[in-house]
Order: sequence, then C-alpha cells, then structure tokens
Amino acid sequence: MRAFLRNVIPTMAAAAMALAPCAARASTVTMSVTYYTIAENDQDMNHLASGVFSNEVQNNLGSNGLPILNTAMYGCTSNCFTAMPLPQDVTSSGEITWWSPALNNGGPGGTSDVVETGTGTITLPYENFDFYPPNGTGGNDANGFQAAVFSATLDVPTTESLSFTIGADDVAFVYLDGSVVCDLGGVHGYSPGTCTTPVVNAGDHTLELFYSDLEETGAVLTFNVTTTVSNAPEASSLVLLAVTLAALGIMGLRARHPA
Repeated sequence: MRAFLRNVIPTMAAAAMALAPCAARASTVTMSVTYYTIAENDQDMNHLASGVFSNEVQNNLGSNGLPILNTAMYGCTSNCFTAMPLPQDVTSSGEITWWSPALNNGGPGGTSDVVETGTGTITLPYENFDFYPPNGTGGNDANGFQAAVFSATLDVPTTESLSFTIGADDVAFVYLDGSVVCDLGGVHGYSPGTCTTPVVNAGDHTLELFYSDLEETGAVLTFNVTTTVSNAPEASSLVLLAVTLAALGIMGLRARHPA
C-alpha cells in the first residue's frame, strides 16, 4: 500500500496542478466594432481642450446609448467637466454624438458630419497605432477623423473584478452594463493606463468602448481585459486539496490498522 501511495499521490497531484493554468486562463474576447468617420470641418474637430481628463462623461450612458457630457448643464453636481472649449456635438440631453450619424449636428445648417463606414470584429488584446479612416486602416487623418464603437458580451465565470488596460489618442470611454469604467477624456497624445471594476456577479455582462480621434497628428487605441478573481479558491486548487486530504486519510487509516 505504501508503494502504491508513493506512486499514485505524486501522479494525482501533478494532474491536479496541471489543471491550474487552464482554470486561470481567460477565454478569447471578440468584440464587434462599428466604424465612423467624422468630417474635418466638424465643429468639435481640432477645437477641444487639450489634456488627459478622467471626468469628461457621466456614470451612465444616455437614452440613445451614448456617453453623456459631464457638465452642470446636463445634471452634473460634483467633479464636473469644465475644460474649455466644451464639446458642441451633443444632444439636448448632453449625449455626445461623435458616434451617431442620425443625432450629430456638427455640420453647416445642422447637418451630420458623422458617417458610418463599416463594421467588423477584433480580438483582445487589441493594438492599433494608426487608427485612421477608413475603418482604422488609413495612414493619416487628412480625410476625416476616425471614431468607433466596440461591443461584446463578457461571460464572467466567477464573482470577481474585471481589470482593463487602455490607451488612446484621443478619447476612449469604457462602459460595463451601461456604467462607466474607464474615462479617458480630452485631446492628448497616446496615454495608456488601467482601470478596474468593482466586484461583479458571475454571468453575462455588456462591454462597450467608445473611441474617437479629435485632432490631427496621431490616432491610437490599445485595449485589453483581464480578470482579478476574488478570494474564492480555484477549482484546480480544490482538486489538489481533496487529493492531498484523501491521501492523508488513507495513510492515517493504514497507520491505525496495519496489515
């Protein structure tokens, strides 16, 4: 029996430990993307405040599914966005329209300066250091400014926090279930950073990323999502623990009742 245990316990433990990387790996995240081109002469392009701001949009998306400008005019009461000049491509309720041909009124006579140019998919991690029209494949912003909306349904396996790495030139706003997670506002060069959600329940969650280039010279977007699992032990750890306890139990039984 001792020889059996000497052989089987290391084998079972190794098998259990081999499961650990599989349990920790997140599945590949694929995001749908809709691309927009904003015209060179739109009233907001080459005309907004420079700097990196973390308070440009409100906590929740608006009724049209767009970010809401975080100013007193649209209901902000604390930590309001005041960098001048403020975006003018907004609806009467403050939703920013860089991602809506139907709602944008930035052109002459109130006509739209936003055109939807295509759709596609990307997988994370995503890096595009030349995010120019058309559809993030161009070489410069001489023919307009690139905007895009990325979306996915995240299948979160456990109660945990989600951590995002994001960098952009210029704005990038990330929302989970309609609430802002990353607010990377303002006109600026490539600015990378991280942001983490509160603990969320296991199950499906809606992820949305709104990106827009706002000024000539430079258009970049990088994005990824990882998980920060809460303190619950992984399944593989539980398997290893069970194997160890079972082996100790058998050895104890043999010690009490020798053959």
